[in-house]
Amino acid sequence: MRRGARLYASLLALPLLTLCASAQAEAEAESKMIAAVKTVGELPPAPPHQWSDLAADLNDNRAAGNGLVSAPALQRYLNRLYTSIKTAAGVSEWPGQVYISSDTTLNAHASASGNIYLHMGLIQSVDSEDEIYGVMAHEFAHVYLNHQAAYEAHQVTSNVAAGAKALLLGFFKKKLPGTNTSWSPFDSVALVDSVVHESLLPVWQRDVEEQADMFAGTLMLRERYSYPAGYKVFLERLATLEQRDVAPSPFAQNAVAGTGAGTGAAAAPATGAARKTHATAREREEVLTAKMLPLMPRPRPAPRKQEWQAVLQEQETAELLAHFALRADITSLQAAGRHADAVKLAQKAASGATAGDATMLLVLQDAMSKAGTNIDEQRTVLLRNRNWPERAWSLQYQAAALVKPEQAVFAKEFLQEQYAYFGETPRTWPDMVGFYFRNDDKLSQMALSLKCVTDARFRDACSERARTDAQRQQAAAQQAAREQQQADSLQKKINTIFKIKQ
Repeated sequence: MRRGARLYASLLALPLLTLCASAQAEAEAESKMIAAVKTVGELPPAPPHQWSDLAADLNDNRAAGNGLVSAPALQRYLNRLYTSIKTAAGVSEWPGQVYISSDTTLNAHASASGNIYLHMGLIQSVDSEDEIYGVMAHEFAHVYLNHQAAYEAHQVTSNVAAGAKALLLGFFKKKLPGTNTSWSPFDSVALVDSVVHESLLPVWQRDVEEQADMFAGTLMLRERYSYPAGYKVFLERLATLEQRDVAPSPFAQNAVAGTGAGTGAAAAPATGAARKTHATAREREEVLTAKMLPLMPRPRPAPRKQEWQAVLQEQETAELLAHFALRADITSLQAAGRHADAVKLAQKAASGATAGDATMLLVLQDAMSKAGTNIDEQRTVLLRNRNWPERAWSLQYQAAALVKPEQAVFAKEFLQEQYAYFGETPRTWPDMVGFYFRNDDKLSQMALSLKCVTDARFRDACSERARTDAQRQQAAAQQAAREQQQADSLQKKINTIFKIKQ
């Protein structure tokens, strides 16, 4: 971009700066309410809290992935542990419960409503109460220390910035003066994003994970849980997974697992030093262990395995875990072309304690589809989730997608009913935009697309869902052409500097 164009862009960015200023000030004020853990063994006084909306939080998590898992006995046990964690921290009256996410990663996350979400992958891997207590205490630390509230303030700033960007693009008129013909609206968005993310939005500090780890260690000491057999084991297991999944390329993009504030106990390591916001699990374990060792009592407390194993062996919970474990066998049968056998095993997986579970029903529907079962029967299977204790958005959306074209009106009414049931949570917006687009409902699509602009998390997804395959291919080709142009320009400069002959 020429110097004049950059200057023009900077001047046009002023409205964005003005519109974001108030949101940034609000975020900074929120950040001042964050307490800090300075060492293991001590907790700061609980800062004031403004709890986020519980219904909105649950709808957001029920619309994420395959939603939540119904496991009453396991949840009762986990909520007793959560009560003891809040009591140990001196805030027994605080709100929040424990829910189980269908996500199969070794992860967990918390929200500013006080809720903790433990992933199924974590539940399946834990061997003792000490370990699950440590992970939950870590997640509660983000609630206690106001990390989640600060992240939500960050999101408010992002959303205000997203709305400002829509106005700013109007100023740009989709092309900056003085640029070449390859400049597109996407370049304008990229320019504005650079202003927002590099100049305005607060940085999510790396040390919040270290503080949450120290918080968890402090509560484990207070309640005489075994750190070596508990949270240390979890971090070591996580480190093994990270080592296995580490990207070999030095140019790999940063990756932070988890949802919410990205501060889950199982946050993945960032592979880029420039924007590294999370230490690796190996680094975290080494730092925390060094701080814990001088404080651990002697004799060391024995691991608490009996109650944890007992709840996992409770009939309904055991069946739930067993059915989730069948997915690998179902995949193997499909890979071998044994689709009828895969359907039989998937029917077992979607029975009893998981008869209406979203993940198991999707596994069964997929097996039926590959076996050639008609669409009506597949949709009937999916609709079993409607009367299940934990309804998942993914199931309802997939059921609507399987409706025949001549039943489009019914499908729209059905999906809008589900959209209302999930509180019109922003996480459902991209799916709804895509549904309206495929069914040529331009008015509904346009109205919802305008709402999408107000939430930075889903703005790009909404835009993507409102494109045809040809448009996506064209956008990809344009992006590839721009990247090639940049590479050629860089190579030309290198050749000039080092006087390399072509």
